[in-house]
Amino acid sequence: MWSKIKKSDDGEFIITKCELELLLEQASKEGAKQALTELGLHDENAPTDIRDLRELLKAFRMAKKDSFRILVKCIVIGFVTILTAGFISLLGDHIKLK
Repeated sequence: MWSKIKKSDDGEFIITKCELELLLEQASKEGAKQALTELGLHDENAPTDIRDLRELLKAFRMAKKDSFRILVKCIVIGFVTILTAGFISLLGDHIKLK
């Protein structure tokens, strides 16, 4: 590849659009390989690892959503319990039980 690239008298490189696209494609592939290697996703277990990470993220999102729903439910139940206790205490003064 590099042997095909010409150099002008000014010291600038002259390449065609096709050569530039090929150069960019090779650079992007090498960059992707290097990034996957740095993340530890360069071996044959990488697809399984990515699948597991996606499942873990999905489970985390579900747990976060469910925990918010449970928190709201507890607040509502606590509020209703306080209202009921207050209502019973008000009625308890007026009702005489034997």
